[in-house]
Amino acid sequence: MKNILLFIVAVLTLVSCQKQTPVEEKSGIDLGYGSFKYGEVVTTLYGGQTIDVGTVTVGIDDETDYIYVKYETTDGWYIAETHVFVGTDGSQIPVNKPGNPKIGHFPYSTTHSYGDGTTVVTYPTIPYVPGQAFVVATHAVVYTLDGEEETAWSWNEEATRFSGKRWGWFLNFSYNGVPPSETSYLYITQYIDGVLYIYQINLATGSVELISQEEFDAGVGGTIEGAGWDPNSNMFVFVSGSGTEIWGSNFDEDTPAGFIGNLESIAVEGTFLGNTYYFVDENNEIWAVVFDADMQILSQTVIGSLDAGISVLDMAISPDGQNLYFITNNNGVAEVWVYNLNDGTASMLSNLGNSQYQIAFDEGGELYAIEETAEEDNSVVHDIDMNTGELNNSTDINVDVEDVTTGPKI
Repeated sequence: MKNILLFIVAVLTLVSCQKQTPVEEKSGIDLGYGSFKYGEVVTTLYGGQTIDVGTVTVGIDDETDYIYVKYETTDGWYIAETHVFVGTDGSQIPVNKPGNPKIGHFPYSTTHSYGDGTTVVTYPTIPYVPGQAFVVATHAVVYTLDGEEETAWSWNEEATRFSGKRWGWFLNFSYNGVPPSETSYLYITQYIDGVLYIYQINLATGSVELISQEEFDAGVGGTIEGAGWDPNSNMFVFVSGSGTEIWGSNFDEDTPAGFIGNLESIAVEGTFLGNTYYFVDENNEIWAVVFDADMQILSQTVIGSLDAGISVLDMAISPDGQNLYFITNNNGVAEVWVYNLNDGTASMLSNLGNSQYQIAFDEGGELYAIEETAEEDNSVVHDIDMNTGELNNSTDINVDVEDVTTGPKI
């Protein structure tokens, strides 16, 4: 009979921003799930990150109960190499210290002669154990008879990106009658002596693991401000110097952060989504900076403003790009504000008292506030009701938090 797969989503999330202090940037992530009811899951095989070259199907064989992986290329693309990992946990996937997958250590692999016309490759892998989760990572080298060649990985909207600079994804599966419990992760970044360190924190256990680091050009200076990380492009954008120089680092490339251009006003806080960097300046005007595909500035526009009497401490943009949320300081009191990007209205949602907070969204659209406490190496994560600004479901974590942004689960 057909097996039912429940797909556990480990997602890249949206961005928050950077405080104007010597930098420790943080980030947040939440997990969700989706269900598949036909015994197999078909994902797109992307070459060069953007070219649809075929599909990868993952399923459970009805006769053997083995997990199988099937590559199939289309539109004149052929298979030169395939590398597959199937295991019970993402931590088992072979990666190097920066978090890049070591495909040569994947347990299933084949090579094919160029020109032999291979378009379908299937692997029976490991026996499926009912109720046991499993992960799948599928890499390929594909080519055309015209001489084009690309690295390829399977992907869909729920794919989890590897944490290193090189691109690639893996998927998580479980066969259960009930969706698995959701697990939340926090991503903390520290900027010390020109190096950005990214740590993964399991909110359930409080465990901390360094998953990536990036060395920035000396021109960045001693602090970074108004930082935002876009998971779609894997671009980390921030402001340095006088507050008007915008820099960026593409985490898919082995190059240091580079100068992008000058802002027309001094950025206090910022957030990044798609091709647009949003920031608030010293006059509480809200700006939208639009980039082209090469991260060149196309336009800079004032799109609105907040009350002049408040100071913006942090900001985040909703995953649907409809609203900007702010944590502000109004005479020593923290407030939650929302700015509607469609109608240009700003409103105060709630008063959070005299504590300090940072905010971030997850991919599913949930908003979180991370509360700083007086206790060393301790902070509190809250859910924020996006309609009322009220805080719910508090979780202690064993780390100091100065900012939140996005990051991959590994």
